[in-house]
Amino acid sequence: MYDNNLIVYVKAMTRLCFSQINKTYNNMKILFIQLPLIDHSHGYINGNIDYAPAVISSFIQKNFKDITCIRLPYVLCNFCSDEIIIKYISAESPDIICFTSYLWNVERNLRLSKLIKTKMNNTQIFFGGPEISAGSIALSSYNSDVDIFISGEGEWFFELFLSGKNINITKINSNNVAIQQNNELIGIKKIVEPFSNNNLDTLIDGSAFIEMTRGCPYKCSYCFYSKNQNRVRELPFSILLNVIKNKKEVKDIYILSPAFETSKNFIQNLESLKKMNHNVTLHTEIRAENISKDIANLMYEAGFRSLEVGLQSMNKNALSSVKRKTNPDKELTGIENLSNAGINLKIGIIPGLPDDDINSFLKTVDVLCNRGFEEFIELYPLMILPGTEIREQGLKDNIEFQKKPPYYFTEGWNFNFEDIKSISAYIENKTGLSNRVFYLPDFSDSDDSLFTKGLILDDNCKSDISKSISDSVDTYVTDIHITVISLNTFYNLVKNFIKTADRNRLYNIVIYSNLIFDESLISGIMKEFETDNFYRRLNIFNSFAEGSIFHFFQVINNLHTYFEVEERYSIITPVLYADHNTAKELAEKNFNDMPLLIESEMYNRLKNFLISNYNKNPEYIAFKNSNDMENFYNDISADLIKFPFSFGLKKI
Repeated sequence: MYDNNLIVYVKAMTRLCFSQINKTYNNMKILFIQLPLIDHSHGYINGNIDYAPAVISSFIQKNFKDITCIRLPYVLCNFCSDEIIIKYISAESPDIICFTSYLWNVERNLRLSKLIKTKMNNTQIFFGGPEISAGSIALSSYNSDVDIFISGEGEWFFELFLSGKNINITKINSNNVAIQQNNELIGIKKIVEPFSNNNLDTLIDGSAFIEMTRGCPYKCSYCFYSKNQNRVRELPFSILLNVIKNKKEVKDIYILSPAFETSKNFIQNLESLKKMNHNVTLHTEIRAENISKDIANLMYEAGFRSLEVGLQSMNKNALSSVKRKTNPDKELTGIENLSNAGINLKIGIIPGLPDDDINSFLKTVDVLCNRGFEEFIELYPLMILPGTEIREQGLKDNIEFQKKPPYYFTEGWNFNFEDIKSISAYIENKTGLSNRVFYLPDFSDSDDSLFTKGLILDDNCKSDISKSISDSVDTYVTDIHITVISLNTFYNLVKNFIKTADRNRLYNIVIYSNLIFDESLISGIMKEFETDNFYRRLNIFNSFAEGSIFHFFQVINNLHTYFEVEERYSIITPVLYADHNTAKELAEKNFNDMPLLIESEMYNRLKNFLISNYNKNPEYIAFKNSNDMENFYNDISADLIKFPFSFGLKKI
């Protein structure tokens, strides 16, 4: 995936403070940026593939030879801070910058646009993507830094724009909005699939996305997938077959199609895949209502190993209210057929639909569990998305929902806020599965790092931590490692930092101490300086600690202290330091979910214990030495994603 020249290029620009490089292009240069859904653990990395920018740039390069299209490099897009991205943009000096806007990145896009215009006033900025619709936060007020908002297909807009043709512009709160009409949908032959055309690489794990469908035949009122388009367009199935046949580096393919089972020649296509006898793992979305045992088995034989199957609710009145015309009982039969065929499923259910209620919805959960599908349940909070029919219905019915992303429904239609929270707890109790993702920060440190990911300090540090981060830390998720001797000194340090911290980053604060901390003081500081942000809104149904941009960890090298704080803490995650002092006692125990930090060169001593007890949940182990981590993952035959760039810590 990574061109060595790109790594050298990015590294050189980083170390030269992104000094201006000589332009080598005489014609227009367009930079495409698609930013990810950021979380503390980088769990989003394999989910953020800049497919939309690749599709549009492929179209432009095919039809407008004198236009240069570039995309924000992977490492900058997925890891780096706004400041680093701006330096890269300044060095590239594009004529046009296009942001792909989703609900999870639109606010960051707007911030970056303001910074860009401050430095590069003549650069044009365009916003496109699913988020650009009436009712979006992007259009709720005038944003002078964005030249044009595009509501529609990128190919449609750029074909007109780059040809100098007239584009009808609508004004929404004084913003310039280009809105594609239904009679302007581009022809299927004009769509350039980027992966098969060598304009998009696999992710590090060998996975790829391939678009096979534009639009959706279903018109569920809560969904904006079809963008209210009046027809569905399918790309030739030969594209997928040729990729599987010719691109040996591909291990997994996610087929972008919201209703794959409705595609033309569905059975014939499955037969074609089966005949290839390939070893590529396939994934897509379907409705299971018409999936018989034979079709389910055929899908498995064709290479499908996981599917997203939307059920939403077993309440037929609720389904009808959102224009979801399906028979949930038949859906369950199809789901059972797929499961019996050996296909892993994600069964989506949505609380809060009109004409549903908490008791009815809990019956949906019970039915799924009673049928043996408890491990497949995926709970999705209802979003009242801009541009959807359910948004119009919600405004008419005076329901309550977030007016900023992610636009979660919070009350109305027979549900209240506590109902939605209790549903999540009910599912966790019923299934034993939690929607919370456990993670530990990356404790490794490189001497020759490409990027600085955080700081090392002690509680007597007199430096301005926030300023040090702004000046020295390159990553959006910032790790702060603090050795603590005095509780009071630490509380003062944390208060001063949280008070001044940049709210546009996420922080992992790692404490090294055997002291026992008063969490009420820490939570009080966090709440005192709490401000509105996307991460808090995203976690509105989760605990206060989960929704904070500040996550705390405490590394402890005393088992007695560890067990004491484990019972007390709800904000701080205790981590036992597996060093020479604790290794012997640890190896004698039968722990398998105690978070551990393995000291360098301790892996061989603890190897048998770790392989036996942590082979099924390696996320509970962190390593000081990245080579030890690689050896462990090899020993348990688990995949470990390694990046061709390194991250380090700076001591202040």
